[in-house]
Amino acid sequence: MVYQFTLEEAFEILKTGDVDTRAEAIKYLGEERYAPAVARLAQILADADPGTRFLAAQALGKIGDEAESAIVPLLQALRADDMYLRMAVTGALINIGHPAVPGLVKALFDRNKAVRRAAAKALGKIGSQRAIKPLQVAVKDGDSSVRKMCQEALARLQAS
Repeated sequence: MVYQFTLEEAFEILKTGDVDTRAEAIKYLGEERYAPAVARLAQILADADPGTRFLAAQALGKIGDEAESAIVPLLQALRADDMYLRMAVTGALINIGHPAVPGLVKALFDRNKAVRRAAAKALGKIGSQRAIKPLQVAVKDGDSSVRKMCQEALARLQAS
């Protein structure tokens, strides 16, 4: 896609643009891995409409490890009732990688089973050996889908 603005203009649009233009700016900033936008994208995770929050999570995922400062807002967004947002947030945390592990380990024991499943999935994909012991505990979860995700994560970690 051809965007009609510069990185600096896209960054400014995050603050002032209409919904459609802002959506395009968010996508552009993610595609360009524009790290200076991380703080604003993290803020959007908390205070925007569901579609915009989804785009912000995707953009943070594309920025990857340079979005480390967004881990806390991403973990908070992981608790949203929106399944699509949770998927985008999980992807972002996976792309950020090892710095997200402590927060994801804590999320393994969240009240919400969807959060626990997402945390197990992310921990398995990140591949941190630090996640093995917590996953061994979480594999005894009361929810079968969480147990299954923990088993898959453990299998992935133990194979590496």
